[in-house]
Amino acid sequence: MTGESVLCRGLAERRAIVTGAGSGIGRACAALLARHGTAVAVADLREDAIDGVVGEITADGGRAIGLTCDVGDEESVAGAVTKAAAEFGGLDTVVAAAGIARPCCTTDLTLAEWDTIIRVNLTGVFLTLKHTLGRLAAAGGGTVVTIGSVASLVAAGSAASYDASKGGVLQLTRAVATECADRNVRANCVCPGLVKTSLARNSERLYGPLSSRNDPPFTRVRRPVERPADPAEIAAVVAFLCSDAASYMTGAAVPVDGGYTAI
Repeated sequence: MTGESVLCRGLAERRAIVTGAGSGIGRACAALLARHGTAVAVADLREDAIDGVVGEITADGGRAIGLTCDVGDEESVAGAVTKAAAEFGGLDTVVAAAGIARPCCTTDLTLAEWDTIIRVNLTGVFLTLKHTLGRLAAAGGGTVVTIGSVASLVAAGSAASYDASKGGVLQLTRAVATECADRNVRANCVCPGLVKTSLARNSERLYGPLSSRNDPPFTRVRRPVERPADPAEIAAVVAFLCSDAASYMTGAAVPVDGGYTAI
């Protein structure tokens, strides 16, 4: 058995929903879980992106369905979860990866812009967990991995709304971990640093430009590993946390940040 197989044992025949799976970290997570035999519901707001991911997974011999889902809308989330559970006969794995980035100084941020990032990044995770936790418990247990950020742990720059949303994701994950431990449901939060994705571009495409064009730097902290992560490097940690190899891990904040939070 290879090292990767050992660290990802138990993923075969799992049934997962991955939000934000149309690109970036979510896409990498969906692809890696499918590669290990997990049936994956690819949930995203962008239909064209969903089709591309589902096509790649099925071409690689995996099982996937596509679901259009706005994580900030409860009816949309509930519908997507219901469809995924019906298609797979239940759910036991959840990766809440949907998120946007809107760097802006506190005094320049409008209330509408604040509401948008909280709606997607934090309320979206809450709604995803609200509508999946019961199904995980009904399956005899399961795993939840949320995608936080180094901003869940430290201030990441002039991005108060982003920092607040990701700090909330971590605390929500910890709350769920303690709440659901007696139902054999584990919940952990992966906290990436800088990752090579199109997050900022996708955020602007979906929600428009910020009212303030004085865009601040998203981070000012040096990383000992002076390169951005590839999404696959984050997905590898997510897959481990979803697997039986991480069976005693719950409520953890796991930085995958090139040393960002070490200094």
